[in-house]
Amino acid sequence: VVPVFNEEATIPIFYKTVREFEELKPYEVEIVFINDGSKDATESIINKIAASDPLVIPLSFTRNFGKEPALFAGLDHATGDAVIPIDVDLQDPIEVIPHLIEKWQAGADMVLAKRSDRSNDGRMKRKTA
Repeated sequence: VVPVFNEEATIPIFYKTVREFEELKPYEVEIVFINDGSKDATESIINKIAASDPLVIPLSFTRNFGKEPALFAGLDHATGDAVIPIDVDLQDPIEVIPHLIEKWQAGADMVLAKRSDRSNDGRMKRKTA
């Protein structure tokens, strides 16, 4: 589940990164993009990707409602057995996803991850992360 707002440049990079990540290839990875009222070409880029990949689910809000409503909409439309919300800018590495899946497959109902080192983030980002 990937909420996006004015991310026309980032979406293709995210999509390519996820699809080419070897450790995710054994899984049928559905990507639910939620366009949160973007004013740029975000919606058309998502729709173009979805037209060529049946595992991409495009959702669009008519205006900007915020990240939390976008996440809830994505969770509501996701069809997989497990759901991983992630930011499109890949500020959190996708390399951790196989570890999350491993814990879930071992029987966990819910798996959470927390970055231990935010030293490269700005002061405001560290406070709000």
